Amino acid sequence: MSELALYPVGLFFVLSAAHFARSRINPRAAARYTCYGTALLGAALLVLAPPTVRAVQDAGVPVLAIAAIVLGDALRDGAAAAIRLLALALRTAEPLRAEPLLGGPRPDGPSRGEPARRAVRSRLALLGAVLGLRVVLIAVAAPRLSGDSLTVAPTLSARLALAGYTAVGMVHTALCLTALLRELLRRARAAGPGRLGTGLRLLTGGLAAGLLWNAWSVDDVLRAATTGAQDGPEDTLCAVLGALCAALIAAGLGSTLWPAVSGAVRGWLRAHRRYRALAPLWRDLHTVLPEIALDPARRLPLPPRDPQFALYRRIIEIHDARLILRQHLDPRTSEWLELATRRFPPSSSHAAATAEAAALAAALERAAADAGPHPAAPPEGGAPSGAVAEADPPRALDGEADHLAHLARVYATCPAVAEVRTRARARARADGRAGAEGALR
Repeated sequence: MSELALYPVGLFFVLSAAHFARSRINPRAAARYTCYGTALLGAALLVLAPPTVRAVQDAGVPVLAIAAIVLGDALRDGAAAAIRLLALALRTAEPLRAEPLLGGPRPDGPSRGEPARRAVRSRLALLGAVLGLRVVLIAVAAPRLSGDSLTVAPTLSARLALAGYTAVGMVHTALCLTALLRELLRRARAAGPGRLGTGLRLLTGGLAAGLLWNAWSVDDVLRAATTGAQDGPEDTLCAVLGALCAALIAAGLGSTLWPAVSGAVRGWLRAHRRYRALAPLWRDLHTVLPEIALDPARRLPLPPRDPQFALYRRIIEIHDARLILRQHLDPRTSEWLELATRRFPPSSSHAAATAEAAALAAALERAAADAGPHPAAPPEGGAPSGAVAEADPPRALDGEADHLAHLARVYATCPAVAEVRTRARARARADGRAGAEGALR
């Protein structure tokens, strides 16, 4: 299973390349070289993953497996060169600004901060020299792939050629990573505290992990020089260091997205919590007045996919129920509530909600008993009377949700409201029986 660990790391870098290809980082050279570097590194990891090399080896042509390893190493050398070009682009860019991660937002005009062509050519020439030298060294070593190890003849020249092949790539990569690490450290110090500075420091940690990842090649150099063998594809420790590097880089690049993402998550959780808080009140209202449901097909007790929209819909349904219950208001509720609050006095912060919840509970019991509108209640559509029908001042969605959540909590837990509900239920049943007897006469 550990052999497959390089695949998600490689895919992360390849997908990151697609992101940087569409980014608006200024200077454009920084986005371009970051795109090249992450794409080449991701491709190198996918090629050098042990299952990939083993699949090529199973094709029956031994030279193809060696060629796959050389190709993967060449892609990694190209990624290192792109990293050094990125360091050059950042060094020649405009001073650091506060908003973006690697530079300022891209201006409408031509991009500034492009590295000098001579400097770019010199670094590409170094890459060409490294690739050419490594090809010569691997040809002199003439390795074979035995299992997961590259082996050469026991001669000193072959062993030194294999060790030199690995050492050249390791030194070149270390040089490139150090150049970018130095530039990021300079920018992190200039950024100071804050999201930008945190992102740059996480990127610095990712590059430090990359240096450790690269330094693990020292073991291959020593083994090749002494025994004439070294690991061909990447091993498990390389996969762990690569995953650490990718995780730190992802955290650093995503630092500017944290506020938006965390805000969205907090908003989702807040809406879901309010939606659940309204459940006791809504459930009783819906049981007696099923016509208030705007989505009658929804019956499963599953969390809503869009809790903000579901919360808005539930608030509307509760308000519709309160309008319907106006005709069932019982003027005796205030008397029952006064008696109940003598036994169970509510706190001052709950007094208004207790009165509103008691009126709502009494009207709901009368509607549930089918006792009909109370003679003293206002007709439907008429002037409001009582706590249920009083027009609330306009509130924003969050304020209305908090108000109804508080009302639902008092409705479900307040003992004074429970006593009013009991009295209202008994009176509603008595009125219902009296109404039935009057109809029979």
